[in-house]
Amino acid sequence: MVVINSGDLMDYTKIGLKAGIEIHQRLDTKHKLFCQCRPRLSPSQPVMGMERRLRVVAGELGQIDAAAMHEFLSGKKFFYRAYPEESCLVEADEEPPHEMNSEALDMALMVSQMLNCMIPDEIHVMRKQVIDGSNTTGFQRTAVVGLDGFLETKSGRVGISGVCLEEESAQILEKKGSTVIYGLDRLCIPLVEIGTHPDIKSPEHAREVASKLGMILRSGKISQRGIGTIRQDINISIKGGARVEIKGAQELRLIPRYVENEVLRQLNLVEIRDSLKRQGFTGIEPEIHDATKIFRNADSPITKNRKTFAIKLPGLAGFLRKKLTPTRTLGNELANYVRVKSGSRGFIHSDEDLKKYRLEKEFEELKKEIKAGESDCLVIFSGEEGVCRKAIECLVERVNMLVKGVPEETRRALENGDSEYMRPLPGASRMYPETDICPIRITENRLKRISERVSEFRREIEKVKKLGFEEEEVMKIPNRKIFLRFVSEYGISPRHAYSIVLRGSAEQIEFIQRLKKAFPSLKLEKIARVVIDIPKDIETRYGIRTENLRSEHYEKICDCLSRGKITMDAVPEILRKLSKNPDKRIEDFIVKAIPESKLREIIRNVIEKNRDALEKPRPEKILMGEVMKLVRGRAEGATVMKILMEEMKRK
Repeated sequence: MVVINSGDLMDYTKIGLKAGIEIHQRLDTKHKLFCQCRPRLSPSQPVMGMERRLRVVAGELGQIDAAAMHEFLSGKKFFYRAYPEESCLVEADEEPPHEMNSEALDMALMVSQMLNCMIPDEIHVMRKQVIDGSNTTGFQRTAVVGLDGFLETKSGRVGISGVCLEEESAQILEKKGSTVIYGLDRLCIPLVEIGTHPDIKSPEHAREVASKLGMILRSGKISQRGIGTIRQDINISIKGGARVEIKGAQELRLIPRYVENEVLRQLNLVEIRDSLKRQGFTGIEPEIHDATKIFRNADSPITKNRKTFAIKLPGLAGFLRKKLTPTRTLGNELANYVRVKSGSRGFIHSDEDLKKYRLEKEFEELKKEIKAGESDCLVIFSGEEGVCRKAIECLVERVNMLVKGVPEETRRALENGDSEYMRPLPGASRMYPETDICPIRITENRLKRISERVSEFRREIEKVKKLGFEEEEVMKIPNRKIFLRFVSEYGISPRHAYSIVLRGSAEQIEFIQRLKKAFPSLKLEKIARVVIDIPKDIETRYGIRTENLRSEHYEKICDCLSRGKITMDAVPEILRKLSKNPDKRIEDFIVKAIPESKLREIIRNVIEKNRDALEKPRPEKILMGEVMKLVRGRAEGATVMKILMEEMKRK
């Protein structure tokens, strides 16, 4: 088997790694892609619901897609919840789609130009068959808006195969047996999909590509922000393996691990294939044995008083315990496939530690009953007879794939950086034309207008770079215009401006600018602390929600600061109390600032009472603590330290 966690660097060129990434990003538009509903997750309760069953149909090529057929055979029933402002008859598939959202199309075209893509003369909307219930129509509307672009990276140029504008899917709210409940609020939110060619050379290169694409989308001021608004799918293959798609990789830091683990999985499956070929294994037949009599009275809750069925896997003893990745064995791989395809809860096999199931004696008896040899692996399923028989058929199907090595499939990304079987890999058979939407002509004037925006975008990047920032830092800035204004108009350092625009939301940054205009004597950094940092600290430190704080609260705080009525040290306590009592007047919580003459007197008294501190190392630190006990919230820390140092020199 391939050595796992050896600490050696793998030669990804030698093993023939090919990897590509698909980025899915929700766009920040005023309404959805084909209707006027609000493109957001609803804060309201659903107002109605509907039930559907979906059926598979042939695609444009007259063939039925394997992934669509897989979902259809699962026999699921779907229930949809509709919301007052976020869904309408379009989402319910009771009304044809309206015209495509022009704002969303412009954003997708902008992404295409930023990635150096060729843009088609006409945009044609297609239907991509999806019958897992995430679309009420049974398909997802998608349109190619860019082709054959490229992205420059540290490891070389990565080709962009295409940029698509498409609908977001509905969100799973709940699963109850064979019924899945979806929310229609997320359905049809505009989504841009970027797909790369398989030019990615290593796990870290995959992370860099995903990071760069994500930063381009965020820096273009076109994308929604927050958890779940961006997803990555990774396509991976190696020499002798097969293309596998890992869906739903949300965390950037885990992308290298997904690639590493999939490479290990494929290498080990290839090695298992070769081992089986050497011992002459060509596959097995689904010979099912009713083992209920043997296991019914076992001292195990898994089989006790249940029907149990067994199958012999000739020549596979020891194989199911083989590691494919650091966290998964071949047994895990087979069990996951069987669970997805049959609805079974799993199986127990003779390569496991049978003591933990209290089934050692029963497996010995089963071995004699079905005449299994030392080289054979035994597998049992317990439960309903129909489910068990279906599960054994699925197990045989997957075991017989071992002689081919790595099957093409779609896998679900797991939180530990590994993945599990999800469904067969979809193909072109699921695509067919959208007959309800006319082709959209892309005019020269439209392209010129978008090109000007992209040129401005690139000029802003160059301006920020000249201030001493790396490209990766530049791309993280959500609004470069505001950043440059902070530096040029308000005279703060580029690093301070960078810190502010990264810390705050778009609404907070806009509000900070308004406050700066209203109170020009206040430093921008001070206003940012009031609006961004102190409320965040109150929530983190005290667990107090600050959503009750209104714009007039912040305005009054800034007014008091600008007129010297309060100090910055007093602001956290005032905002904390206002969060609990938002209808109270700020004046009720203001502690009057100490005049400098009185402050100086307090500092002299503290020094006099603590003269021995002057003989110790860093005496100002000790004395500062004593003074702040008396004046906290009524005097600025910087002012206290300044006067303290002056008075200490006099001593």
